[in-house]
Amino acid sequence: MSQHDYRSNDIFTPDVKFTPWWWEAAPRPDHSEVPLPSSIDVAIVGSGYAGLSAALTLARAGRSVAVLEAGDPGFGASSRSGGMIGSGHRMGTKNFSGLTEELGQDRAIALLREGTNALDFATGLIEQENLECEFKRVGRFRAACRLKDYDSMGKDIDLLRRKVGIEVDMVPASESSQEVTTEHYFGGCVFHQHGGLHAGLYQLGLLDRARAAGAVICGQAEVRRIDGQKGAFKLFTARGNVQARDVIVATNGYTGPLTPQFRKRLIPIASYIIATEPIGEEAVRRVIPSRRMIVETRSRHCYYRPSPDGQRILFGGRASLRPIDPRTSGLRLHRFMTRLFPSLTDVRVSHSWTGNIAFARDHLTHIGVHDGIHYTLACNGSGVAMAPYAGHKAAMKLMGSPEGQTAFDEFDFRPYPLYGGRPWFLPFVDWFYRARDAWEERNDN
Repeated sequence: MSQHDYRSNDIFTPDVKFTPWWWEAAPRPDHSEVPLPSSIDVAIVGSGYAGLSAALTLARAGRSVAVLEAGDPGFGASSRSGGMIGSGHRMGTKNFSGLTEELGQDRAIALLREGTNALDFATGLIEQENLECEFKRVGRFRAACRLKDYDSMGKDIDLLRRKVGIEVDMVPASESSQEVTTEHYFGGCVFHQHGGLHAGLYQLGLLDRARAAGAVICGQAEVRRIDGQKGAFKLFTARGNVQARDVIVATNGYTGPLTPQFRKRLIPIASYIIATEPIGEEAVRRVIPSRRMIVETRSRHCYYRPSPDGQRILFGGRASLRPIDPRTSGLRLHRFMTRLFPSLTDVRVSHSWTGNIAFARDHLTHIGVHDGIHYTLACNGSGVAMAPYAGHKAAMKLMGSPEGQTAFDEFDFRPYPLYGGRPWFLPFVDWFYRARDAWEERNDN
């Protein structure tokens, strides 16, 4: 078997694309000619899962709504994710036991139940709205990259089942080849209610439902300034001005200078993904016999899955914490993939892309109001389920409904210390995580 030279580009197909594979079946719609309304009840900044879910809820409640997007609708992370949908069961680096020690059992349970609530809401939305997004509840295998990771999972399993109602089972190392055929893991656990979907079609389905409910979706309408106060906002966009009684900011990993009050509370992290060329269902099944979603415990956080059509593998991870070009990230991810699966060494990459996720200081989602502006921000890498749920909750809060309440409400949305929105420290964090992964791999193997 030949070995690729990772300093060259021979891992790429001749027609490689540096845009999401999802866009092949779900190209970004052009809404640049949709007229901006001069006056509206609610202006929503951002057309991802959260913004569209909020728009759908508000429009169906009789509010006039405009969704303002800097690029084409869904250009950001919502159509760039891995399409894995789950309950967001982990909060940062803490397991259930750690959360219980810090917050008390009742508060820890309430937080984790918000994750299951998000999953129930998102999957219910798919079913009720008949969204054709290739959703399948195939489960997720969380692979332990270290023996201590496996032991930590085991301590939590019974509590997660009994206290939170999460359907999860341990998989020992001796049986993990039934999930994924690599010798690099020390077993793991399976979350049975999790699944996968087509990220691009999911976003387009939400967009279509929001439009049908009466929301106006405006592309190429970057919001450059927001003036005024609750009840009388003025949004200055690249295509004109909009008066709005209320505003919801749903920009997550693309939060910028427009809202410095939120920017200093979020760290945007690039997550990189590749799609292999078609290798056929049999070859995919040899690598992932269970056909589940796969995530790792290591810091570089590799995650991978069969494509919805079963013909290729989608492989993601933190190729870098700093922005790098998709050709470089594609090379790195291919190297990660083939270390796990040497049989894929000669498989080439047809697509390589990136999208920004955003982390809050406490790794919790935050939904609230700041200086009269509503927001739904910080999905912390679990946005496929959490973002539409949080968008819906933000809409309910705006309308004054008690249904907008969540367990997240008791936690302050705190800024990061010594941080104004430019993550200058990420190169150092990137180096630390890589060094730690390398050290732990040497000591565990």
